[in-house]
Amino acid sequence: MDIMENTEKKVEKILIVDSNIDYAKFIQNFLKQDGYLCYIALSYEEAINITYEKIPDCILVDYMLPCGGAFEISKHIKSDNLLKNITVLFLTATENKNYCLKSFESGADGFFIKSTDTDIFLAKMKSYIRLKKSIESNNSHMDLLKKDIENAAKLQNTILNYGNTTIPKNELITHRYAPNDVSGDFIGIKRLDDDHYGIILLDVSGHGIAASMLTILIKAFFETHSTKYNKAIAPSKFLEALNEYFISENFDKNMFASIFYAVYNNMTGDLICSSAGSPTPYYYNNNSMKLCPIEMDGPLIGMIEDIKYNDINIKLSNNDVLFIFTDGCYEVFDSENKMFGEEKLKEVFMKKIKKDVNIIKKSIIKELKEFSSNNLNDDMSMIIMRRTI
Repeated sequence: MDIMENTEKKVEKILIVDSNIDYAKFIQNFLKQDGYLCYIALSYEEAINITYEKIPDCILVDYMLPCGGAFEISKHIKSDNLLKNITVLFLTATENKNYCLKSFESGADGFFIKSTDTDIFLAKMKSYIRLKKSIESNNSHMDLLKKDIENAAKLQNTILNYGNTTIPKNELITHRYAPNDVSGDFIGIKRLDDDHYGIILLDVSGHGIAASMLTILIKAFFETHSTKYNKAIAPSKFLEALNEYFISENFDKNMFASIFYAVYNNMTGDLICSSAGSPTPYYYNNNSMKLCPIEMDGPLIGMIEDIKYNDINIKLSNNDVLFIFTDGCYEVFDSENKMFGEEKLKEVFMKKIKKDVNIIKKSIIKELKEFSSNNLNDDMSMIIMRRTI
């Protein structure tokens, strides 16, 4: 083994692997003149040892290295997470299509004809090294971005869950699922005054960072604008104020939200509801044993200026069950691209209607997972509440 290093500090390091020491030194000399750090290995074993020791940027390996050494080097390099980004270039004295194909099959990045034309060879090698560094840089940025998104997801989850409360003498369960790290859904349960609770379920357009930030913004708005003078304001007025805020901030028109918002009087069972483009919620009337829609109209938040929303009032009695959900709970597809659908969702809900609300939730999730073969690609949120007084 012969190892020579240029005295100048240069980032790029080249390992030359060739049983022909004369040709290896020929390459070494002109690379040295160009300022590279150069190493020579005469066998597979030497090449692997030097690779782990020096972590070169590029390995130039003779195609005809004894005992299939060139292919073994390439396979070894590309199967090791520590080494896989090293550029591996095969050198051969003969231009042969089969040689070329076999080289790439083993994981080599390039296939060159041995030549004394060093200018062309050097230019090609430099281009491969540039590509390698570009890939490494992109991978590094992607790793940082992935870590940032993971941290953002943890923070978002903490922020969205902070401050949520239960409602005394009611069975209440919520579920929020996000296939990506961050979510565009938000569920909020807040005590507004002695008797009233705010119940909000929203679905923001998109699933990325912008959508997650928008959920946090709407939560903050919910915290500060759901009451006035320590009294609950009507859901329609809350939605109108939120829509006005969206319009005034001049958000991109691709950023909008569907929202169900209700003010629930825990003493009387009155539920005042308003909707901004949300899917129709339902409640199970225990006396009639029927599932009743809460039919409301209202455009999405952030789409139209000076819009007015409407309130609808229902009264929940003992053992009535409220069911609120986002479209991700029924826009689920099987392997044949058939949609689960809202009717099927209602059927599953009604199957366990006499059970605890947590059992109802688990039954719905189980059916959705089985239908989609556990391939849930959209944010999915629901609120199930049974009045027990």
